[in-house]
Amino acid sequence: ILGQPRSTIDLRQTIREGGVLLVSTAQGAVGRDVAALVGASLLNLVDAVIREQGSLPPQERRGALVVVDEMQSMPGVDYESMLSELGKFGASFILATQSLAKLEDLSRTMRDTILANVGCLAVFQVAGSDARQLVWELGKDHVSEDDVVSLDVHHCYVRATVGTERMPPFSMMVRKPEQGSLAVAQRIRDGASAYLTPETEISAQQERGRQRVQEWRREVERVRRSQNPPDQGKGEASKNLGRNEPRSKHFQPPTGGTKPDQSDEVQPDADDEAEAEGDGLSEYRQLLIERQQADAGDEEDRE
Repeated sequence: ILGQPRSTIDLRQTIREGGVLLVSTAQGAVGRDVAALVGASLLNLVDAVIREQGSLPPQERRGALVVVDEMQSMPGVDYESMLSELGKFGASFILATQSLAKLEDLSRTMRDTILANVGCLAVFQVAGSDARQLVWELGKDHVSEDDVVSLDVHHCYVRATVGTERMPPFSMMVRKPEQGSLAVAQRIRDGASAYLTPETEISAQQERGRQRVQEWRREVERVRRSQNPPDQGKGEASKNLGRNEPRSKHFQPPTGGTKPDQSDEVQPDADDEAEAEGDGLSEYRQLLIERQQADAGDEEDRE
């Protein structure tokens, strides 16, 4: 996603074929802001791909399960729209957060929207302020605030919906994480390497790009000097560059119905000439910038 000319992942194909895509935003390596940008960009892309299935018959739509940990750390994602609309396109979501208060950092209505749209609510040990609200969601007649606050590790209370019927809350112990296998981890890394570009190659691509830009700048400077040799002087260069510029505000055209002869023309003074020179050079610099941006875009398309 970052530092490469194009993405190596076809998200549309992954969803259509029922593949599994694991993404680490690497917050510890790239920082909180970049990690949030990567996560939000990916989720918005998932949103767009799933909505494309709206043009397919219902029997051809492929379901997709989207799991987002620490959802509050990814602003810029329209969770409200995704929860309320993407279900009919075959998508379901598992969203995790450590506190209801953190959801309000995304929007003032985020907490209420999520609690109203989730079909299954699992509550692990939380602070007392969250427990006071969550017992109403679980069923105050069945669960107390003390029950929620004093939950053991790996234990939770669940409010589930089966079909259109909401079931009574129940407690549950989730399975503890199993001991990982180094061999399996290595196979996953080897498989993921097929979608990665080595850092040395990315650095080489960036260096080649910088060299092309420097060569282009040198060529532009060479052309500029050939078109404006030093013996012409700045005044002549500014005259050529600013020939289409309006006259300076300091000299007025003659009035009257007759066309003035050459002897009646008003000659600019030194200040007028300097102003025209500055305007012409500014226009020339702007043209150089626009040309550089256009060539950079063409180079990117060729890559």
